[in-house]
Amino acid sequence: MGNRMFTSSFYRVRGTYGVPLRVLFAVLFLFFCCDLAQAQTGGRGSLVTVSGQVTEKASGQPLVGVSIRVKNTTDGVVSDADGNYKIQVPANSTLLFTYIGYSDVEEAVGNRSNISPQLESSDKALNEVVVVGYGSQSRREITGSVASVNARQIQDRPVVSFGEALAGQVAGVQVQQTSAAPGGGLSIKIRGTGSITAGIQPLYVIDGVPLDNSVSNSAAQGGGIGSQSPVNPLASINPGDIQSIDILKDAAATSIYGSRGSNGVVLITTKQGAAGKSQITVNASYGFQEIAKRVGLMTNEEYARRQIDMRNNDWIRAGGKATDPNSVRSGPGFKIPDEFKNPSAYPYTDWQDELYRTAPMQNYQIAASGGTESARYYVSGNFQNQEGIIVNSGFKKYAFRLNVDAKVSDRIRVGARVAPSYTNNRIATSGGIQDYGAVAVTVMSTPGFYPARNADGSYSRSFTLHFDDGTQQNIIYNNALAFGEGIQNTMNQFSTVGSLFATVDILKNLQFKTSVNADVNTFSNNRFSPSYISVSPSNGRSFSSANISWINENTLTYDNSFAEKHNVNVLVGLTGQKSSFNSTTVSANSFPNDLVPTLNAGIVTGGSSSRSQWTLLSFLSRATYNYDEKYFLTATFRRDGSSRFGADNKWGNFPSVSAGWRIGQEKFMANVPTISELKVRASYGLIGNNQIPDYASVGLISSANYIFGTGDGAIINGLAQGTLGNTILGWEKAKELDFGIDIGLFQNRLFLNLDYYNKLTSDLLLNVPVPLSTGFETALRNLGSLRNKGVEIALETRNFARKNFTWTTNANISFNTNTVESLGASGAPIIVANRAQENSLTHITQIGKPLGSYYGLVFDGIYNTQAEIDGSAHLPNTFPGDVRFRDLNNDGLINDSDRTIIGNNLPAFTYGITNTLNVGNFDFGVSLQGVQDVDVMNLTKRSVYRNNASLSNNYWRSPEEPGDGKTWGANNAANNRNISSYFVEDASFLRIRNVTIGYRFDKIFGGKVIKNARAYVNIQNLHTFTKYSGYNPEVNTTEGDPWISSALTPGIDYGTYPVARAFVFGLNLGF
Repeated sequence: MGNRMFTSSFYRVRGTYGVPLRVLFAVLFLFFCCDLAQAQTGGRGSLVTVSGQVTEKASGQPLVGVSIRVKNTTDGVVSDADGNYKIQVPANSTLLFTYIGYSDVEEAVGNRSNISPQLESSDKALNEVVVVGYGSQSRREITGSVASVNARQIQDRPVVSFGEALAGQVAGVQVQQTSAAPGGGLSIKIRGTGSITAGIQPLYVIDGVPLDNSVSNSAAQGGGIGSQSPVNPLASINPGDIQSIDILKDAAATSIYGSRGSNGVVLITTKQGAAGKSQITVNASYGFQEIAKRVGLMTNEEYARRQIDMRNNDWIRAGGKATDPNSVRSGPGFKIPDEFKNPSAYPYTDWQDELYRTAPMQNYQIAASGGTESARYYVSGNFQNQEGIIVNSGFKKYAFRLNVDAKVSDRIRVGARVAPSYTNNRIATSGGIQDYGAVAVTVMSTPGFYPARNADGSYSRSFTLHFDDGTQQNIIYNNALAFGEGIQNTMNQFSTVGSLFATVDILKNLQFKTSVNADVNTFSNNRFSPSYISVSPSNGRSFSSANISWINENTLTYDNSFAEKHNVNVLVGLTGQKSSFNSTTVSANSFPNDLVPTLNAGIVTGGSSSRSQWTLLSFLSRATYNYDEKYFLTATFRRDGSSRFGADNKWGNFPSVSAGWRIGQEKFMANVPTISELKVRASYGLIGNNQIPDYASVGLISSANYIFGTGDGAIINGLAQGTLGNTILGWEKAKELDFGIDIGLFQNRLFLNLDYYNKLTSDLLLNVPVPLSTGFETALRNLGSLRNKGVEIALETRNFARKNFTWTTNANISFNTNTVESLGASGAPIIVANRAQENSLTHITQIGKPLGSYYGLVFDGIYNTQAEIDGSAHLPNTFPGDVRFRDLNNDGLINDSDRTIIGNNLPAFTYGITNTLNVGNFDFGVSLQGVQDVDVMNLTKRSVYRNNASLSNNYWRSPEEPGDGKTWGANNAANNRNISSYFVEDASFLRIRNVTIGYRFDKIFGGKVIKNARAYVNIQNLHTFTKYSGYNPEVNTTEGDPWISSALTPGIDYGTYPVARAFVFGLNLGF
């Protein structure tokens, strides 16, 4: 009923407040024809043409992208690559020149035909125009917490993904590439993790179009077909199209998005055309990648020694002696093979060489922009082909964008944005959940003794060991090369984000805007596992889905200044959204051969389909006031109604208020020349989280079996209620308090932003026990609370600014603490099993502690002698060389009561620093990213370190050879593999993420055809400083697991895709 109610409401919104598309297009076409006729009859004869060049005062260099517009209007152009511009304006008008990081300049036109201003760097952070959601403001007007990354920060390096553009660039934003595979999963957390079971990703808005976050969640389930590489919802975006990225962090900034703002909002604005001569840019890059770090694996000699010790130790545990000959040993697992007595006689297989390769990557972008005063355009195309460093993996992207704007009359402007893209991702199953074919884990666990191929070139899967008593042992092993080359696992995604909009200047200070937006995604994931890689039959599975989201938005904006010092802006709006999703899954096995992988060739073993929809209706408003550019006040209110929530609780209210005071503009600060700018900010607001499954509030029907009769009675399949409904199920709510200060020193050559925040998320969605009389054990309820609080510091410095030498630095550091404050009436902790291996309990969420902390026994060294074992609490069947666990409650036993928190994946702080230098025609940039005091649970060690990792060479052999005291002896004892602090490692790291050297050589072309030319060399992931023993400290192989919340099980490494070091050569041309 809820969905039907909101579906009809949505269409009523369009019918009552919106404009039918046919009428809208007819009206716009009529206005266009009228305006064209007016232009042809010389209706604009009072205009004069003004041109010139905009340069930087300090260096004399031209400035590209300067906004030039008629004051108090939206009519304008931007300067080209040489700083040149051309514009038609009324003779009695005033031109306003604005550019990020420079003081505004006003020039009266009069009878001048050439105006060439010099802009002076000043108020760098304050003059910047920032997108804030349903509008924009200058940085000086911002009263909430908003951070920005603009095109200039990413245009000089080959950014191939959205995550790469943000990593280490913004305070309070933790970007984690959950898979280092090309096109791999992306996790962005703004000010910590804000939920337990609901979504934890921010809302992404592209050119005003909110993306449906459920797309990535649904697709991730498809991606879970042996991939553990959740879909990156932004992988289809061409970074070269991005003009700016604005990140709304506090409640005052995000409350305009109401129920979708709890995890922050990322606003992406793409490039637009400008009036003037057409400009064409071509960016091309080519490079190669290699594995950035290899793990140490045992040689044949090292492996043989450990295997001999292991077989002897296992025989001793069975009651034998190490000196016993093979003839008296009871099984092949206890016997010493002849091969281990002379290991150097056998060829060594370097499995990392077999699986990891040098992989090419290429990226090509072309864009054209231009237009007239009446119509402007920006069109671009992008092709990216990135092979993966694991064989048979890679990512291709084809992207197109068209942005057009047209002024059909003095009062009406229309526009369109359309961005279709297609991606193809070949996936190597590196690790993650219990899934056959995890190549990264297999690489590390398969001994070099075993060959990759047989003599005939086929994949080897067995190795025969021979014993001196004439018996043999045939070892069946997983072949990582067969997994990598044989398993076909592909994801294909077609995405289109489009928008049609019109703005009408009803009055001089009153503007109406309406838009119709669409977010369309079709997704497919096909996997085929051939017969030769497994003892089981060949099998395949196919998943496909489609998600369509329609959004209609209507806003009315009043903007006016009066009495010289009073400035008011009021926004009201009405929006409606309808999203629908459907999916199909089919699986098959027993294919007749490996040549035809389509499912119809096999025997279909299962299939399912699903369909859902949800709707959202919203009323929004915002009022801003500032007096004399010194005192600022903003109030926001949004009311959302969603079909996802209970029938009695579908509506939520989300208010906020914020204020700012530019103390630096007060008269009493005039005698403090060191301080160029001083502003304090404060905000408080309420925001929500609607990222829950559709129909979670209603009782769902599911199929079930029931046995009638006694003994072997008939099994009848039928339908029964599967979940307990909740008519008052509502939003997760977050209350956030934020205090900020912005300080500019020495003519703003040093600019500091500092924020303190305290965010309490309440009404967390939890499955809690209910009375058995209901017929159910648990039900979804709004209970529990979680707090994130912290400090963010961002610093920008202009160290040098000379004619031929500039040096700037951007640095940031963020501190966040996360605490669970309540978990329902019982307060019982949530203890969950990670599915990476053996479903072992790995995490606990407990009141007073961080969310998703690691949970297990405390590692306390290695038992050296039997006397040590006898004198302490220990597990049954413990022998010298085994792990000692700490008896925390001193009851003389080692059991579940001794499990405790043994670490967490929430860093104490994150940081980043970027230095940019320009020396003559050369430019140099280096970006560092760091994470400190963070843990990772390396579950790969549970199997790898007892088999094949060279780090375990210094293991316990005897009381006389105790090893390093922390590596257990060579044995197959399950006790040693209990989840404990032994597997938790310090994963702090500092990564040299990007190094770029470029040279501009456009002057040799004289500026006639090629106006801008630059060649560069770029190195990505040059080096990572870390103590972590695995491939990548920035990892979570449970991200995207559809069966459990990633917030509950963060920071698990079970075979992550290794990070690649890339060397890229590129060329940028402008025509």
